[in-house]
Amino acid sequence: MVLVKLLYLADREALKKFESPITGDRMSSLPYGPVLSRILNLIKGGPIDEGDSPWFETVSPPEGYDVKLIGNHGYENLSGAEEKILAEIFQKYGNKTWQEMSRITHDLPEWIDPDGGSIPIQGEQILLYGGRSVDDLRQIKNEMASLEQLDREVAKYEGKLFYQDASGV
Repeated sequence: MVLVKLLYLADREALKKFESPITGDRMSSLPYGPVLSRILNLIKGGPIDEGDSPWFETVSPPEGYDVKLIGNHGYENLSGAEEKILAEIFQKYGNKTWQEMSRITHDLPEWIDPDGGSIPIQGEQILLYGGRSVDDLRQIKNEMASLEQLDREVAKYEGKLFYQDASGV
C-alpha cells in the first residue's frame, strides 16, 4: 500500500508540475484513498498481460501485499525532473506506514469516498485543485489532442520502409 501511495503522490506531483504523470497509470478513489489502479492490481496478483513483463523484471511477485525491488529496469526512461519528484516524495513520505499514507491521501481534495467501490480520478481534477484555470485546462487538452494526433500519424508509418531509388521515386 505504501508503494502505491508513494507512486500516486509522485504521479500527482508530476501532473501538477508538468501536466503529465510519471507512470501513466489510471488514478482511482478507493476506500483507503486514491491509488494507481493497474499497479495496485499487479501488487495484489491481479490479471496481467504481456505489457506487464517489465514490472515483474523489477518487482518481486507479491507476498501478501508486500513486494521488493529485484531489478533496476526503466530508470533510463525517467527524466531528471521525474527522478527528482520521486526522490522528493520518498524523502517526505517514505517512512510512513500504510495507515498514515491512507490518512494523508484521504485529505487530498480529489479523493471521493467510493462507498466500497472505485471512482476514477481525472487529471483535470488534480490540475484544478492545483490552481490551474479552466482556460489552462482547455489549452492543455488542445495540446494533448495535437500530440495524440501526431502520435497516430507517426504510428501509420512505423515499420514501413521509405526510400528513393535512382529515378527519385
